Amino acid sequence: MNLDGWKNNIGFWLGTAGVIFSLMLSIWFSAATFLDPLPPYVFYDHDLRIAILYLVIFSIVGFLSLIQKPCWLGTLTIVSSGGMILVAAKTPSLAVSLLLLLWFLWSSWCIGEAALRWLVNPEDLSAGEGAALAIVLGWGVLVVLTLFLGVIGLYQRWLFYALFSLITIWGLWKHKMKFRQRRSNRHPGSWPGALVSSLLAVVAAGSFFWALAPAVRYDSLSYHLAVPLRYLEAGRMLELPESFQMYFAHYGEMLYLIAFALGDQPLPGLINFSAGILLTIQTYFLGKRLANRTLGWIAAVILYSLPIIGIESATTYVDIFIALFVTSALHAALLWSQGKGGRWLFLTGIFSGLALGTKLNAFLLLLPFWLWTFTAETRSSRSKTVINIPRSLHLRGEALLSLGLPALLLWAPWLARDWFWTGNPIFPNLNAIFRSPEWFDRHFFVFQPTLNTLQGILFFPWLGVADSHRYYHEAPGAVLGALPMLSLPWFYGWRIRRSQTLSLFFAFCAAMALLFGFGANARYLMPLFPLLSVLAASNVESFGEILFRKQKHWGAPLVFLALLYVFSTRLAFTARWWEIPERYPIRIWLGQESQEHFVERVLPVYGAFEFLNQQGRFKVFSVGNELRLYTASEIYGILFSKEAHHALHDATTPDELAQNLAREGYDYLLIYPPEQEHRPEIYTSPSLHEAFFERYTRLEYSQKNVYLYHFVP
Repeated sequence: MNLDGWKNNIGFWLGTAGVIFSLMLSIWFSAATFLDPLPPYVFYDHDLRIAILYLVIFSIVGFLSLIQKPCWLGTLTIVSSGGMILVAAKTPSLAVSLLLLLWFLWSSWCIGEAALRWLVNPEDLSAGEGAALAIVLGWGVLVVLTLFLGVIGLYQRWLFYALFSLITIWGLWKHKMKFRQRRSNRHPGSWPGALVSSLLAVVAAGSFFWALAPAVRYDSLSYHLAVPLRYLEAGRMLELPESFQMYFAHYGEMLYLIAFALGDQPLPGLINFSAGILLTIQTYFLGKRLANRTLGWIAAVILYSLPIIGIESATTYVDIFIALFVTSALHAALLWSQGKGGRWLFLTGIFSGLALGTKLNAFLLLLPFWLWTFTAETRSSRSKTVINIPRSLHLRGEALLSLGLPALLLWAPWLARDWFWTGNPIFPNLNAIFRSPEWFDRHFFVFQPTLNTLQGILFFPWLGVADSHRYYHEAPGAVLGALPMLSLPWFYGWRIRRSQTLSLFFAFCAAMALLFGFGANARYLMPLFPLLSVLAASNVESFGEILFRKQKHWGAPLVFLALLYVFSTRLAFTARWWEIPERYPIRIWLGQESQEHFVERVLPVYGAFEFLNQQGRFKVFSVGNELRLYTASEIYGILFSKEAHHALHDATTPDELAQNLAREGYDYLLIYPPEQEHRPEIYTSPSLHEAFFERYTRLEYSQKNVYLYHFVP
């Protein structure tokens, strides 16, 4: 019996079944989510028009791909993408934000390219690979600089304009000779490259529309954008006691502060959009480094077509920044493990520190990959004929220092700030040890509907595809596409020559286990999705390679299946945006609707904020509302403010509640009943009833189920 032939045959059929089943399962549940989404997500009457429009676009892409006209496909992609940008540029506010985005990216590349050349050998990288890493490194330099400007109280718009102007002038002077000497190297268009670029352009369109809209998501309005705007208005970094979320503002919010210093919305959203593009480019180069260009192309499409990536790159949440920094760290570690020099490990530490300084959960994501890096190096050392143990230990110590020192130095300022403000450097985590007085007496926050840790890990491949709402309550489902199942070792587990790929899969499993111990939220797993996309692409590339070797005429069905899968992800992405019936803010893109009007019709509380802004600046006791971006007043919500929580729940009578609120100096009471009904255990109290309103308040605003009361003496 030919054992190798038997193994290869079993591996092929097992891998084929796994790949096809993963894709078809994702297509099925994406369509089901689109047609019957979970409440409050709804199916609007004209949603089928959006589906038909996507179907027509993908049909055109598929037709041009099958007749192998890469020139036509590339031209269509460039014209349509450029046309979308030009249409948006007709609106003055959008045109300014687009120009500022280009300025920001150019400045980031200038300063990042200089830092990259100083740190490592640029000859190790291709031009595109180096540019992508340089921009991310430039973001790191800018956010660290912004942090220290806030510490010394230099948050002034003119200073940021002066800084970016100097960077621009310096960059133009430094690169002027390169621009003159650079010659265009035109290559004939390739069919796979044209297909991938067209798919990415179609997928990017939905995120681009939402990136042009002002922020309306919960955490963006609660603290991601509210905190940096308060810092900028104050001219410095200062403690904001309205909500414990305010302490979470770190490096990601520094990027938003730069955006507000240079302009206004939608520039923060456009920075997120560019982060999604950069993450896709990084995924391509990661796949290319691990295998080949074809695998990189497939990985890029798999990643960027994920609805969760489209959502997070279209709105101002910082998880996309963590994903970008972690992927850059993994990219640099891979270059180090491939023998490109010890400085790449130092750069790994820099990107790791930026990720840690953006959000604490990056530590749980990075730890297994740090161990993977050193394990890979240990295996490499053991393969040598002569092993010098003392020298080996010395090199391990140097490597650990090269990685750990920059990571700790970049993380340390936020640890010091939060310890100084709260008494807990990683507030509010491990508060049983640090006992910060800023934290609540009892832990009552349960936000993410999920299984227990063990079930969440074991069932993630299936439920991540079939019921992703369990892991991501901010969408009705199908936001992870086929990724959780498609990234399993269907093919690369049988192909031993890709042992590095298999070891990366086990590193992912370890990172997921660590993170799920603190809450099974798929958004927190986002930094791992580029790696998972590479693993999934390894399966798809292996399947296609073996299949084409057996039956070359299977190309058309495979292209059809790929287009059908990407089309289905657009259905799931569309179902997420329940806030407006048209699903996409097309009227903002066309200049037919102002940003103020858009926010007013999406956010019920916006009118009350506008009323407060007209009266002045006040301290507001908020019941059922935790948003605060669009008002100058201080919003103390019951859910995230210890002061407001105790003021309400320590009172047993209306008189006690009135005394508590008067003692804390509140001017207004804001009530939003729908949220009260959603969280009755938080927003209800025996002291807050009709007698309190009649005796101590005067109703001054009542619209869209939002009530604003002024406290009377």
